[in-house]
Amino acid sequence: MAERINRDRIQHAKGSQPVVFESQTVDALAAMVIALLGEVAVLRDRLDANERLLEQAGLHGPDKVDAFQPDAAAKAHRAQVRNASYNRVLGAGRDKLVPDLLTEQQQYDETLSAVAD
Repeated sequence: MAERINRDRIQHAKGSQPVVFESQTVDALAAMVIALLGEVAVLRDRLDANERLLEQAGLHGPDKVDAFQPDAAAKAHRAQVRNASYNRVLGAGRDKLVPDLLTEQQQYDETLSAVAD
């Protein structure tokens, strides 16, 4: 059985860290995006492994997953989960880094809602 990742053993870079972009904030955000990309890659690999194992067991595989057409309830659920994820991942940056744009977007949404009603 494969050994689980021991997060206590993960090594972090030591010493001074150069600033690559125009600020430490942008560097930190870039590092977060790269770390998130790594997590997504691991999830995709694990999903691929599960699809292949299911296919080997005679159930379904990647082709059936690719061909799957979710019904309206599944689409609504996925949209809700996706939006919650977006808000968790992007919310802090949106709220802290671009508050003026957020205000403009809220005003636009309110105007659009008023016109639509």
